[in-house]
Parts: sequence; structure tokens; C-alpha cells
Amino acid sequence: MTISFKLCQNVFLSKILFKGNLSFSSTAIDHKSYLLKQPLMIYIHWPFCKSKCTYCNFNKYINPKPDHERMKNSLISEIKDYVQKHDMKGRIIHSIYFGGGTPSLALPSTFEAILNTIANEFILPSNTEITMEGNPTSTETGKLQNFHSIGINRLSLGLQSLNDMELKRLGRDHTSKEAISAIKESIKIFRENVTFDLMFGREGQTVDDWKVELKNALEIASDHISLYELTIKKGTPLYKDFIKGKFKKPSFDNLADLYNITLDITKLYGFQQYEVSNFQRNEKYSKHNYGYWSGLDYLGIGPGAHGRLTDPKNKMRYRTIRRLYPENWMKQCEETGEGIAKYEQMNLEDIKNELILFGLRTRIGIPRIRFKKYSQGQELEEYLNMDQVNRFIKDGFLIWENNNIEHNKGWILNDFDEEIQNGGLRPTKKGLAVIDEIVPRIIY
Repeated sequence: MTISFKLCQNVFLSKILFKGNLSFSSTAIDHKSYLLKQPLMIYIHWPFCKSKCTYCNFNKYINPKPDHERMKNSLISEIKDYVQKHDMKGRIIHSIYFGGGTPSLALPSTFEAILNTIANEFILPSNTEITMEGNPTSTETGKLQNFHSIGINRLSLGLQSLNDMELKRLGRDHTSKEAISAIKESIKIFRENVTFDLMFGREGQTVDDWKVELKNALEIASDHISLYELTIKKGTPLYKDFIKGKFKKPSFDNLADLYNITLDITKLYGFQQYEVSNFQRNEKYSKHNYGYWSGLDYLGIGPGAHGRLTDPKNKMRYRTIRRLYPENWMKQCEETGEGIAKYEQMNLEDIKNELILFGLRTRIGIPRIRFKKYSQGQELEEYLNMDQVNRFIKDGFLIWENNNIEHNKGWILNDFDEEIQNGGLRPTKKGLAVIDEIVPRIIY
């Protein structure tokens, strides 16, 4: 296959995310013109899997023979419908993410048609990050070159573990040998733009076990890795085992030790923690995920997909939620053009709290410029409980940065130099580890 969708070569667009267009303007005469300059992300949900993992509560369905043509037409219909109804023609695409489910089970031609549609409806810069999730099975790995050929330039592999017994317990359908092979093959195709997930906090896992597993993974890693604590979610087989006493989580102290050794070992291999669970080197952070955390609009397409959009007519932000079940979603797309289930306005408090909650999970924190941009001009320090903030600063959990920050490779990514120049609030290494406990205490 060849890359058939059109890419914009305008160099200016590659710098638009956080360089320029940062000033907030509540009195702009033409809000549509302003909005057209703001980057937009697109998330596309492919809901089908070969099997369902024991820990997973995502919107996934086991269907070995999905109707690929019907899914493709419905996804394209939703994109076109939103462009027309919400006046989105010509917005600049910041990133595209094919998630799931297991998107690598889709036909490459399906995603090619979707990318062509996006290129025709929006402005798609040549350096747009286009990510696809995949599983490290031999069947899916064999299709990776085709996906790369149609324009996908970043791959996220769901490894979860390099221990065969643990993979079986988690319900994964690959082996550790397949996982290692998949990483090596993926790097040949996508080079440094490969990431994968690993989980710690599994039953019986010791610090020494995790040290060996993590080092083995980092030896073959590219420049990004996501390292999550295993969470037990209601409705999953793992949760049922937990309730019955068949599965036990490590103690709080053991989890803390696992987290701390994660930071030590990733640093040893040259990785920088830029978010609670995400690590990068050579500036290969996830632009799409950072867009979520920093407040960008994103269009969610597909069964159960969520979105966050600004209306060009009234300047209000809205959450969008699609119908969950693929059959119901496709039927609605065929009847009305889109599969929306809920379209609800976000109030200003929700917007501010979301910025703080997600921003403080990153090392950069909440730049004052960003908060002012999305909060109708309010200063960050006016909204926060500064008495509590100052206590956390005194105790070494938070840092208040003032203007003209000198670049420090320890916590600033190059793309965010300009955004942080007016200062802001950020967590320390110690604060990042307990940030979920801090946030509720600093919001009035």
C-alpha cells in the first residue's frame, strides 16, 4: 500500500500546539476564526477483540468476524456529520489515535479510508502523530507494515507483563516470547515511535521480580513506555476474584516500593517521567495523551467514544458520548449520520477542575497561561485554595514557578517552553506519587 491521504506541508502548523495562539480572548469578534487555529485531536474507537482480559472494563466486544465495511462506513459518516453540523471544516489536526478494543484487528484499508476522510475534511500536517493500539500476537504483528504504509506512524503495544503465568492470569492471548518479538519487529517498522504498557502491583509480585521484568523490557524498549499500577475495576473477572479472596493486591508499602523502584530503573535507562504512569526519552512523549491533559478539544468517534469540543457559535465546551453497543451505534449512524448518545454542556467549574486534575498528573503541572486560556481569563492563584497550596509547597509536594523559568531538562519538554514562561503550579517527584490525594485539598 502507499500513503494516499493528503498531508499539509506548512511548517508553521507543526508549531501551532503551544507556540502562539496562547492568549485568551473573551472578546474576539470572530470566534470561529479563532477556533480554526486551535489544534483538534481525533480518537477513533475500534471495539472488537479476540478475547477479553480479566482486568479490562473498556467498551470491548468479542466478535471474530465483525462487519468491516459497515464499521468503516459508520466511522466515516460520524466524521463527516460532525464537520457539517458543528462547523469544523478546516480545523488543524494535532493527533489521531486508533484505540479499542484491538484496532490492529481492523483492515488496514478501513483505517486508510478514515485517514483519507480526515485529510479531506480537516488540515492534516505532515508531522501529525497518528497512533494505533495493538496486541503482540504473531497474526497482528504481520499486518504492521501495511498499517504503517497507510500513514500510521506510532504504535502502542499492550504487553502488560513479560511473565507467561501472569499473562495467562490477566487473560492475555500472547506469550512473553511473542511480546519480545513484537517489540523488535515494531521498532524495525516504526523506529523510535513504539511504546508499550506494563503493569506492576500484581498478586505476589516482589520488588526483585519487578526489577528483572522491567530491566528486560527497557533493554528492548524504544523511547516511550507506560507503567501502570494494576487497578481492580468493578464488573471485571479480576474484581470478582478479588471479592471472593482468590486475588490479593500487594500491600500499600509494597506498592510504594514497586513505584519507587520503577522511577529508579527508568531513570537509569535514560527515561524521564513526564506523567504519573508515562516515561519518555529524546522528547518522544505521547502528543495525543498530552492533548487530553492540557485541555485540547478532541473528537471521539466510534461506539462508546467520548469527546470534548468547543462550539464555534456560543464558545461553550461540551462533552460528547457515543452509543455503547456497536450494533446500536451503527444503526443510528446509518439512520442519522452519527451515533451520539449524549451531548452535554460543561460548566466552567468542571473545565477548571479538569485542567487542575489532569495538569497536576504531569511534571509540567498547570501553566498559568493554560489555565487563563480555558477559564475565561481567571488567574490560577485566584481559583486555588492558596493556603493549602502553600502548605504543600512548604512540605515539598508542590512548586510554584514564577515568570521567566529557566529551561530544566528534568521536568520541561521542549514543546512546552513557551507555555510555561509565565509560571504555574507543578508537582515535585514526591508530590506526583500522591497527587490524587493532593488535588481535592487545593480546590475550593
